[in-house]
Amino acid sequence: MPSILDRIQEFLKINAIRRMLIMLRVGGKEMGALAGLAVLYAFFEGVGIGLLLPVLQYIQDNGRFTSGDATWAVMLKVAAWTHVPLNLATLLLLSFFPILLRQITFYLNTRYGAKVQNRAIVRLRSEAFKAMVEADLSFFSEENFGNLMGALTGMVGAGGSSLTFLVQLIVTAILIALYLTVLMALSPILTLVTIASMLIIYAVVRVNVTVARRLGTEATQFARDAYIAIAQRLGSVILIKMRGQEDEETRVVDGIGESMARTNLKIAMAQARTDVTVDPALMLAVFVTIFVGFQFLGLKLAGLGLFLFILLRLNQKTKEFTMNRQALSANIESLLFVNDITAKAKASKTIMSGDVEFPCLREGIELREVEFSYGDPDRNPEPVLRDVTMSIPKGSFVALVGRSGGGKSTLAQLIPRLREATGGSIFFDGVDIRDLDLRSLRRKIGYLTQEAMLLDGTIGQNLLYGLDFEPTDAQVQSALEGSYSSIFVRDLPQGLETGVGERGARLSGGQKQRLALARVLLQDPDILILDEPTSALDSESEQYIQQALDALHHRKTLIVIAHRLSTVQRADQIFVLDAGEIVERGTHEELMAKDEAYQRLFDLQMQA
Repeated sequence: MPSILDRIQEFLKINAIRRMLIMLRVGGKEMGALAGLAVLYAFFEGVGIGLLLPVLQYIQDNGRFTSGDATWAVMLKVAAWTHVPLNLATLLLLSFFPILLRQITFYLNTRYGAKVQNRAIVRLRSEAFKAMVEADLSFFSEENFGNLMGALTGMVGAGGSSLTFLVQLIVTAILIALYLTVLMALSPILTLVTIASMLIIYAVVRVNVTVARRLGTEATQFARDAYIAIAQRLGSVILIKMRGQEDEETRVVDGIGESMARTNLKIAMAQARTDVTVDPALMLAVFVTIFVGFQFLGLKLAGLGLFLFILLRLNQKTKEFTMNRQALSANIESLLFVNDITAKAKASKTIMSGDVEFPCLREGIELREVEFSYGDPDRNPEPVLRDVTMSIPKGSFVALVGRSGGGKSTLAQLIPRLREATGGSIFFDGVDIRDLDLRSLRRKIGYLTQEAMLLDGTIGQNLLYGLDFEPTDAQVQSALEGSYSSIFVRDLPQGLETGVGERGARLSGGQKQRLALARVLLQDPDILILDEPTSALDSESEQYIQQALDALHHRKTLIVIAHRLSTVQRADQIFVLDAGEIVERGTHEELMAKDEAYQRLFDLQMQA
């Protein structure tokens, strides 16, 4: 059975708030400043309310001062010291001054709270993004792209807004404590009656808070589903059009949207039920207070009026406290989701950098009995690569060929340590790859995939992306010519300032691939890995890429994955992979003479 302390912690959501502050990286000084401004706000509120009593007493007693009252004694001394006459106008002015200071404090608290919240959101998004880009590739294989986008966009904002509700919760909690203190000073018995009424109201409202927490979790899940569904369908728009599924896919997205709308409606109804329950209950508490205070306790008009005024303020703040608790519960779910995604990304990072700088490739790359398995070896016992041993001398042209799913791309990803070998060793000039500094190693390796990776910007911006030096115009032109990109770039009206669109949408496949190669050439790497660079290109574009490879032969160490065997016939060594194993190795002529796996692949392509 939960203890009283546990119930208090649950009521104030201490544990949830502690986790939230840790996740948002809100420091003690920042929270201290926010809490200090909240206390100052409550102080001015208390002074302003306290000064209302003399005003009401002055009106009640027809302008006579109340003797024996501590508040009046202080005010009379201040009036005598300042030589300011004490009358209704000065009393009202004195009451207004703390209210003005209270609102200035409220503005400062809101402004500083917004700064802290926005800094927290930036930190949260930055930490999540950094964790994702540093995560191993296995993380992206296991996580849905829509979940990742949702975490970095809407969920971060919703999670960060929980800080706003926390600050409001602190302010209202302090004000509630202040109001109860003043009420106890005015009438302890009547205050106890009020507290009992509030506890009854809280017991009724707590049901709606629990429902709001559960619905907040559902709403977060529906939002993730919507991100996933929309991202998948927008990425497959050609397939949808070709299959005539526009209406069907619209209905699917509509269905998710309707489910989300129903959940949001339930949240709104839970909030409405709270309003419907709380308002009449609070008014009933006010009527009970009037009856008890006047009928049994004999309070005068001034005291009873001030008591009711504070009670109404207390009712309003109690309602705000309840609403803020509901909002905090719902928004913390989004924050937890972002935190879980970030934690998974960080946990997936198993490839750690070594300390040995990699200046350049001097001798070659050697793989000794390399194995690789995806994920947990107990869950995926069948390795993707097994007992792979090969030597790649500096300046050589090495080709990896074989049927789809044979492990070619995975093997290529082991060389820049995009994936970590689960067995065996890889050496660069005799140095274990695990001892090399990751950044220096990768910056000496150019990586060109089947789908050219271009960012939304100009051609020039894409060429310069990630360079640690400022290339000259001659170097840029040389890279364009070396990749045969200058042929089409010079015909563009804006040249290098031409926008490529999102993922290079304004360029053809061949143009994108040649620009990606130009970017690699401008990087001037020692090692160049090309993963099926011509598989999706037309004959003209393939010829340009082939000519570029021929020009790089012996100048760079080339590792080329190819389905089109015509691309690799001039390779110094060809490795044929099948089911993760090297089944043949040699030059094109040597392998054709064996009349085995390579020749069968070659004959199939010739027949096609």
